[in-house]
Amino acid sequence: MNKKMRLIFCMLVVFATLSASSSFGVTKEVKETIDVTNLSKGVIDVTYKAADALKYKVLISKGESKIAYPFASDGSTTSYPLQLGNGTYKVGLLKNVSGTKYVYVAQKTIELELKDPNIVFLNSIQNVKWDEELKAIEFGKDLLEKSTTDNKRLQVLYGYLVKNMKYDYDKIPTLTSDYIPSVEKTYEDLKGICYDYSALFASIERSHGIPTKLVKGYSKYVNGYHAWNEILIDGKWVIVDNTVDSTWKGSSSSVTMIKNAKYYTKVNEY
Repeated sequence: MNKKMRLIFCMLVVFATLSASSSFGVTKEVKETIDVTNLSKGVIDVTYKAADALKYKVLISKGESKIAYPFASDGSTTSYPLQLGNGTYKVGLLKNVSGTKYVYVAQKTIELELKDPNIVFLNSIQNVKWDEELKAIEFGKDLLEKSTTDNKRLQVLYGYLVKNMKYDYDKIPTLTSDYIPSVEKTYEDLKGICYDYSALFASIERSHGIPTKLVKGYSKYVNGYHAWNEILIDGKWVIVDNTVDSTWKGSSSSVTMIKNAKYYTKVNEY
């Protein structure tokens, strides 16, 4: 092979190698583990596919406050809120290596500066998941289509859930500590625990652009840990407890939609 032929051959090899590398890069695009693309909405996305069967969790902290979330390391993306106000957050993905010992897989320091902190409570997140294709969200759209104000939307959805949902007393013993509500299943079954009620209510209200919190803590009306909602109406956050009112229907108890805050002690909000 003369010099000219060798040169042409080498150029062809280089071209083929570059083409193959380029194609491979496109098909093997890797998502960032802790993604801040949606930071302007007050939410971060975590994606990770593990080669092991260990337990994983996401830990979000700001100052002395820390919130831990379960995490499925199957390569899917999960969204988490930064609901502790503006400032410096530390976000970590951890895996359980033995007993209660966890090690960091990834971590990131994030600065949050939102003009409107209430935007956080409009997002689809791990425990308040919603999108337009869910049957629960389609139902909410149909139910509230004639309601022209946020207050009316609140009244209509609250009335429907209190009238039609049933508390699932048999579910409690089957739950694990990392239980996450399925908005779709709750809508289809029209029964669940307080966590299910609150997730369904929040997802539908958020889909209509109404900031709504899922809150966990304690209530005068419930023995043990509880979940309820806070919804922003006319510039004010008010407490709504669909679970309590649903279980009270048909009783002699006096039911009011807006609850007195002094009977509720908040631990976490999402």
